Amino acid sequence: MTWTRITDQDEAFTRLPAWFARQLVGRRGRFGVLLTTGDVVRITSIKAVLMAPGEVVLLDVALDLAGVPDGVDLAWQTKHFLGMPFPGAEDATINLAQVVMIVEFSAAVPAVANDDAAVPSADEVVEELNRLTEQPAESISLAEPTARV
Repeated sequence: MTWTRITDQDEAFTRLPAWFARQLVGRRGRFGVLLTTGDVVRITSIKAVLMAPGEVVLLDVALDLAGVPDGVDLAWQTKHFLGMPFPGAEDATINLAQVVMIVEFSAAVPAVANDDAAVPSADEVVEELNRLTEQPAESISLAEPTARV
């Protein structure tokens, strides 16, 4: 069986999902590979993509430390996080057929919807605060709502 070894981002981009190839092949970060077993393999990069005839795709990866990443959401904390079996053992190969999804653990800001229209500008916030402070006190209701039975 002849394997094709791909280490170039641009070539990987043409053969793998776009985000996946651009973010991971040849670059370093902190990622989690969710497997069909429910386990998460922590990696820092994909060193190469190995392709064979018949749709077999393997990923040569650099493993990260095992364990739950700092700041991970509660829903992910119950997962089993695999990583280096001992210090310095960072090389591994993952069968792409066993990968459900890949997530990034090192984003600088939390993921939010990109809906700029819903986010008020600084001027709009100041204008709204000014409007609220100019209202007569009796027009602002501070009473607690009545409980429904």
